[in-house]
Amino acid sequence: MLAEQILAINVTTRKLCKNCDNGAIISQKMRLLYLVRNEVLSPKELVNELCIAKPNLTILARTMIADGLIEKMRVERDMRSVHYKITEKGTAELNRMIAELDESVAKQLQLNDKEAQKGEKKLEAAIDFLNGVE
Repeated sequence: MLAEQILAINVTTRKLCKNCDNGAIISQKMRLLYLVRNEVLSPKELVNELCIAKPNLTILARTMIADGLIEKMRVERDMRSVHYKITEKGTAELNRMIAELDESVAKQLQLNDKEAQKGEKKLEAAIDFLNGVE
């Protein structure tokens, strides 16, 4: 039952917001920005985390670089290796998307502040649990 609820959350969150990145509440763009917000990641790491094919990552990254959201950098230990990191514009865009998502979820679920905080704590516990599952 828990696994089914997790799957339902994953599918449902894509429909919560009509204005978030062409209707996809948690788009690949938002997920990529979220992943590189605190660290520089390789294409291989991003492909694994995003569960997308490398050609799809290449197209997504190229678009996001052109939009100034992420930048490509070479790794000192191997100048052939490329990694991606977020830009200031990308950070601002991610923060905007998160705020829009937060507002949309609260509106759709009609939560007051106390209920929202309680829900956040439960989701944090679920995320901690899922991060420990291998």
